[in-house]
Amino acid sequence: MNLKTNAVFLTAICGTLSGQAVAQTDLLPDIYVEPSYLYDNQITFEGGTKYLRLSNGTANIGLGKLYLRGGEINGETRTVYQRIYRDDGTSWEREAGQFTHHDSHGHMHFDDWSAYRLREVVGLNGVGEIVAEGFKTSFCIIDLAVYDSGLPNYNPGGEFHSCNSTIQGLSVGWVDIYSKGLSGQVIPIDGVPDGEYWLESEVDPDNHVLESNEDNNISRVRITLGGNGGLEPDSFEPNDSQAETAGRTEGGPSSPNFGPCNPQRVEGGLTIHDGSDDDYFRFYVNSTGTSQDFVRINFLHNQGDLDMELYNQNGQRIDIANGVSNSETISLNGVPRGYYSVRVYGYNGATSPGYTLTIDPPANQAPTVVVTTPPAGDTVIEQGEDSYRVEWNASDPENNDTWVTIYANTHPDLDGHEVLMPTSVNTPGDQGFYIINSAYLDEGTYYIIATITDGGTTTTAASPGTLTVVNFCDGDFNRDGNVDTQDVLDFLNAWAAGDPEADTNGDGEVDTLDVLVFLNTWTAGC
Repeated sequence: MNLKTNAVFLTAICGTLSGQAVAQTDLLPDIYVEPSYLYDNQITFEGGTKYLRLSNGTANIGLGKLYLRGGEINGETRTVYQRIYRDDGTSWEREAGQFTHHDSHGHMHFDDWSAYRLREVVGLNGVGEIVAEGFKTSFCIIDLAVYDSGLPNYNPGGEFHSCNSTIQGLSVGWVDIYSKGLSGQVIPIDGVPDGEYWLESEVDPDNHVLESNEDNNISRVRITLGGNGGLEPDSFEPNDSQAETAGRTEGGPSSPNFGPCNPQRVEGGLTIHDGSDDDYFRFYVNSTGTSQDFVRINFLHNQGDLDMELYNQNGQRIDIANGVSNSETISLNGVPRGYYSVRVYGYNGATSPGYTLTIDPPANQAPTVVVTTPPAGDTVIEQGEDSYRVEWNASDPENNDTWVTIYANTHPDLDGHEVLMPTSVNTPGDQGFYIINSAYLDEGTYYIIATITDGGTTTTAASPGTLTVVNFCDGDFNRDGNVDTQDVLDFLNAWAAGDPEADTNGDGEVDTLDVLVFLNTWTAGC
């Protein structure tokens, strides 16, 4: 070999040339608070205390997954280690906080994952002092919904689907969602005056997790508490412009970005709460409208004269209704397929204490959905610890876009007793799956029911099998509902095979200490 060839050869073998090491790049997560979830909030009174309840979503938009491993057990807590993966396939670990067992959810949470605050609004849009804040909220961090499938290193199936004490995390392009009804999703607001505030969420406020960007960990949205000296804003605020409305989650809770309207949507209790208030609502038309299709508002004219305008997705006004009766109607006859926005406003600054919006879009042939999981028979999962992947096949005769929403019910139909999976609303039909968070379900046996719409017609289908949600005893290794000798045999087989499930002490190794930990748990029974 000549000198140049030797140098290349040595560089390839040793990674060094003239003292310069070949760099390895850490693929770090980047955790971001998605602000649209913060709009799903409400005031409640619990035990004599006034609270603001809020939903929160944390998404991973980085190049690498967030991987959290439970280590040493310290009573009710476990030390957490963050595993950092590199672009050459290697990894390293660092200490990153702790897991704590939470009785209200029945599983391990990563401590101090989010902090919620109310802040003053200074001037037009300035951020002022904190006026109220909640306790730091602990999360079970799992892949619950697809956030952005176009990100580099996106994992189509996700990886983290269990709230056990050993491994939690967040895959690239996925979001973990905690709805407002869950424990800890509150800010006490006793004594906070009515008015305009910033609702703020900060992820990882104590900086336990190593990320590629620490500057995007806080998101905030502007909200109104009470009437602020006038009429109460309705639950869809703020929706004062087309851009503001289009930026909200399509079909999300309290979102004015309706999307499909299934085949008619009626929203009452809406208000024009001050003279400068405009209400915009965005909706989808799946085929050319007919004379039977319309948008309408109903109100009492003597309480405030309201008018209405219709805009296409390019922001062009295509119709207006400005009469002097108790309703205004715009026909959708001849309106082509696409997204539209309706603007509702007071004539000459009028306000309205209550109006109803009805959107009746066109309909064509019905879409279909076939739910494939849970399969025939019964599938058992643990409440609060396991999630479950519901899968379906969706189709539409005209190849329209479709949206799927998931329910659970003890019967294979929608009979009024079904449980809505709140984060499933308007899941894209072609996505083909949704992750159920078992914390939303009581113990019991359920059919999983999917509704599908193309924006005009809705159909329903149930799963071929059932999903049973239970609470297992710690010593029930094989999860058959009994703590017996079969659990010992199954554990020893898993332990001999080096199965990670046999890592009962969560130190990342399957060794003799795991046998002792399991036997102590098994002996304790239930």
